[in-house]
Amino acid sequence: MWAEPARVRERTDGRCQSVYLPLLSTAGQLILISRAKMSLSVPRQAVYYVKQLSAGRTLQTVQVVSPCEKQGAGFATAFEVLPVKTQVHNSLEQLPQIRNADVLIFNNALSHILNNADLLTDFLTRATAATSVGGIVIIREDLKNATDKRQVARLTDYFDVFRTTDSNGNNAGLDLYTVDQVQNSAFVEQNFLDFIFVFTKKAFAPTTDATITFRDFLDKTQYTNTGIDAYEWMFGVNFISPGGYDENLKIIKRFGELKPGQTMLDIGVGIGGGARQVADEFGVHVHGIDLSSNMLAIALERLHEEKDARVKYSITDALVYQFENDSFDYVFSRDCIQHIPDTGKLFSRIYKALKPGGKVLITMYGKGYGEQSDQFKEYVAQRAYFLKNLKEIGELAEQAGFVNVQLENMTPRFKEILIEERTHLEQNEQEFLSKFTQYERDSLISGWTNKLGYIEKDNHNWNLFLAQKPFAK
Repeated sequence: MWAEPARVRERTDGRCQSVYLPLLSTAGQLILISRAKMSLSVPRQAVYYVKQLSAGRTLQTVQVVSPCEKQGAGFATAFEVLPVKTQVHNSLEQLPQIRNADVLIFNNALSHILNNADLLTDFLTRATAATSVGGIVIIREDLKNATDKRQVARLTDYFDVFRTTDSNGNNAGLDLYTVDQVQNSAFVEQNFLDFIFVFTKKAFAPTTDATITFRDFLDKTQYTNTGIDAYEWMFGVNFISPGGYDENLKIIKRFGELKPGQTMLDIGVGIGGGARQVADEFGVHVHGIDLSSNMLAIALERLHEEKDARVKYSITDALVYQFENDSFDYVFSRDCIQHIPDTGKLFSRIYKALKPGGKVLITMYGKGYGEQSDQFKEYVAQRAYFLKNLKEIGELAEQAGFVNVQLENMTPRFKEILIEERTHLEQNEQEFLSKFTQYERDSLISGWTNKLGYIEKDNHNWNLFLAQKPFAK
């Protein structure tokens, strides 16, 4: 006889559904039974972040809010590796009961409030109140069914800039560590829009600045959605760096032979064209990071469409994210690190992340040796650039321990590219104006023209740095 399978509510992505498993009856008939299908890799990914962020700190309580009870139980199981007490709740309604949590985790608990600003604000207020200062807040949310496939940018901004006065009078908020993809979803389900947002609760100094964080500054100034689209029109599909696809490929080949299965960290990956290019051209596995959520939202949307599991992205700061030592064959960066104030610290972190014998290749905007004009100084300040000349880059590279250091001033090529791109815009102005406004057109023309002027005065350089981490002796 056939057994009627019982229904259970579980899915590997943390939501709930019925799961049926085949089984032969004693009569040899195929029957179906149900069992909770649950992957512990998702909660263990959360444990990984907690270990990274809690080094040197004693944890006592982990609070988990998970509407799906089986998945909540999975978090409790995963956290058994730590000497902590884990408590699981099945509803956001229980959040007001939580206080002084060392770790507070939300597992697919926000779907019904994601598009309601008032409810999101109320949630963030309560989540901040429930967490101790220095505590870790992890929000896992699957956004693959969201109407807006770039919703991760809006949520990152919302979480990142939220501030409230806590019970101790602190100007409290969530300090961004990373927004990563859920690896189980990417590899098992080809779902690249399932995310883990990771923060620590922090007491911030009061501020009246229009942009609260540097990530917020990037997304509201240089990398607005319209600005990104206009840059992509100038540089070419999937790229927002000089010369587009062809120039990037030429630069990548400066590494030498890249082999399938090798690993690369791409710092300042932008809208992801370079990372997907390296994966497609050479079979290299790429971890692309960027602090602009607007840019990475585009990269993630396109990755979800293309389904290339060799590429993963994180919204994070290269000076904050804790990369594993000796983990990458290559580190690459296109025209990004001028945004990073401490180049020496960056080079030290890259050195540690590279495997022995691994290579780093960076192109960057730099300063020349001519007397800087007031206009150039104003341009640098507006963009929040921290420019170095080629000599300074070489000194910092050697201080970090790199060998076989190669430095090249590529400014002549930069000049050629600027002229080519400006001419392209002038000759295709009507096409551009069918997509963008006269203001964007004039801004790009004046920007490219100004850069050419800075080059003539040897204010603005385009530099390349290639080096190697020595092999262990």
